[in-house]
Amino acid sequence: MKSTGLIKKCFLALTFFVAGIFTVEAHRPNQNYIYLSIYEGKIDCRVELRKSDMNEVFDFNYGPGEVPNQNDPNVKIVVDYILNNLKFSSNKGEHALTFTELGLLELDGNDFLLFNFLIENIDSVPSQFDVYNEIFVREFRGHESLLHIENNWKTGVLGNESLPSLIFGPSSPNQTLDVEEGSILTGFIAMIKSGIYHIWIGLDHILFLIALLIPSVIVYQPTNLKKRWLGVRYTDFKPESSFKSALITVVKIITIFTLAHSVTLSLAALEVVNLPSRLVESVIAFSIALAAYHNIAPFLNKREWLIVLVFGLFHGFGFASVLAEQSRGGDYLVYSLVGFNLGVEIGQLTIILLTFPILFLFSRWKYYYLVVVGFSLLLISISMYWIVERAFGYDLKVHTWLVEQGIL
Repeated sequence: MKSTGLIKKCFLALTFFVAGIFTVEAHRPNQNYIYLSIYEGKIDCRVELRKSDMNEVFDFNYGPGEVPNQNDPNVKIVVDYILNNLKFSSNKGEHALTFTELGLLELDGNDFLLFNFLIENIDSVPSQFDVYNEIFVREFRGHESLLHIENNWKTGVLGNESLPSLIFGPSSPNQTLDVEEGSILTGFIAMIKSGIYHIWIGLDHILFLIALLIPSVIVYQPTNLKKRWLGVRYTDFKPESSFKSALITVVKIITIFTLAHSVTLSLAALEVVNLPSRLVESVIAFSIALAAYHNIAPFLNKREWLIVLVFGLFHGFGFASVLAEQSRGGDYLVYSLVGFNLGVEIGQLTIILLTFPILFLFSRWKYYYLVVVGFSLLLISISMYWIVERAFGYDLKVHTWLVEQGIL
């Protein structure tokens, strides 16, 4: 009886965990960028905002390649918004921002407008700044505002576009920037945090991981294909008797997955190999469906590692798209790459530590096949939805409807 009660509690915990997962989107980076160039007695500040974000927030209609006139009333609206949502202070008091000029950055049709400011009240550069930043953080769910020290005369940092020193989100609008410490260590830590954050909001990556974990706690009996559930024929199985054996299986799977996506993340970030994002995102969605189908009716005869290896490579390209948004190349790309990848692994390990023990205990229940078959069918349905949207560019409006109904 005690064992049954424990299993029920674990099932409830797993249910809430899965429900929490469905409140996030598949990874979709939303960021704006702030770059500081610090010199002796002078600090320049550049705020880079995506045109599509400005169009949505302010109801503008800026097109690709368009640079508005500096005296355009719309430009003043954005400048005033930045001044209200970005503030610097130190032991010298408040440091006002003075708008100087407007620029354009074109990135594969994803234009940014560059708003350049001079930070005032700088006769000598303070060792620390208190920074308040909520640019687009309240307007967009999951949005981040990244602050980089691009140049720092005092610490010898030059041309840093890769490592953010601070990452602002809904729960962290006020942070302290250490100018004298330099940005390599703080930026490295920030990229670790960013990697953790993006694995947790990357619903497609999480679902693929769970699809791999579900069968790790059972042993298949592929010779007895006789059972059906909701019209789907599935393979009989029995619980894995040894926690150690199941854990070893998980370690093997995750090691292969980690190595695979680390290789392609590195190759893509270093611009050695690049694949079209539509292809990558579509294959990632397909990987979930294939892994889930294999859970119901295994077809690789103990060579499941092939699914993990092949599709792990594509998941690495998916992570690379997020890293590319944040790093933009630069002199510290290697630090950015290592930190982000480390964060992804920490986030991934957290998911495994939360999920695997629950699945192992729950596999003792005689109706665990309901979880294996039912959840696998759900994963296939979700992945098919994503394939239609990603491969064919057709918006099924489901996510929009969920947001409108206040569900997400």
